[in-house]
Amino acid sequence: MKAIVYHGRKDVRYQSVAEPSQVEPHEVRLKVKYAGLCHTDFNEYLHGPLFIAQTPHPRTGRSIPLVIGHEFSGEVLEIGKQVDRIRVGDHVAVNAIDSCGHCPFCRRGTPALCTSVAYIGFARDGGFAEYAVVPARCCFRLKTEMSFQAGALVEPLAVALHAVRQARVQVGSRVAVVGGGAVGLCTLQALRAAGVRDVLVIDKAREKEPFARGLGAGAFLDPAHPDLVRRVRELTEGIGVDVAFECAGSPGALGTAIEVTSGGGTICVVGIFPAPFEFDLNSLLMQEKTIVTSLGYSDEFPTVIAMLADGRLAAEPLITRTVSLAEGVEIGLARYEDDCVTNIRTLIGIES
Repeated sequence: MKAIVYHGRKDVRYQSVAEPSQVEPHEVRLKVKYAGLCHTDFNEYLHGPLFIAQTPHPRTGRSIPLVIGHEFSGEVLEIGKQVDRIRVGDHVAVNAIDSCGHCPFCRRGTPALCTSVAYIGFARDGGFAEYAVVPARCCFRLKTEMSFQAGALVEPLAVALHAVRQARVQVGSRVAVVGGGAVGLCTLQALRAAGVRDVLVIDKAREKEPFARGLGAGAFLDPAHPDLVRRVRELTEGIGVDVAFECAGSPGALGTAIEVTSGGGTICVVGIFPAPFEFDLNSLLMQEKTIVTSLGYSDEFPTVIAMLADGRLAAEPLITRTVSLAEGVEIGLARYEDDCVTNIRTLIGIES
């Protein structure tokens, strides 16, 4: 079969690989339909390996070279002997967190913190391929009316919903989302669905304003504007936002999030940073601001699927480009940074 395989930094290849044939008792085999190209994939391409297993993972035994892709949907072709929740023919979205299920973190309902977590697309083969074998517990059945395209966006929407929960946002809070890419716009949607009326989106690319406005942003602001903080305060009764979400994964975006947050407010870090950087803790201490972090998701997949089905969330406005698997490296990864100004989420459509 054909797949996109990560071999190292700036060495990602569209190539033939062996089709997965062995399905363990707890696994299912999927015909992948659509897979989303995430900024994390681009970070691995440009700066990695960062999270991709460089040595054999203790649970999966997998390491580079590895099929990447962690946002995907597919049709179930085969199920293992012990699988009873998923059936052949089901349309599913894939949760990329393959946790052990029995460590203390898994028992307390935080699978992303599992002591031996194996992320699909990072520690076992992912969804940039014609077929994939994944644990059945990672598969969530889509509603009948939902498209495979929407199914591929369940993962980033789950990231956003988890972040809103982590930040403990209250109805009536004034919130800023710093970074108007896919995760930022997913967070905007999750906030609006949670009853937050006043959401500001801060991003340097004015081309993203129509997307943000269309999904309910109350204002769209430029982080480079010299009067940004003053403008935010004008919109928030003179004090700044109660909560700011950093969704870009950059030191500058984090600095902006801290600046626009009021005293006693909360900054939730959602973006993945490609490298360490210096940070002034006093920018938090002097006004008792709090930083919380949000990694992946826990039990948000069923909720997101239900919210997509009833219209509280929308996947289609985020999909701005679809390419074939063969085009995934040259058009998707290699040009990601150049066209991310106008492109929100690229989907890779896997040929039937």
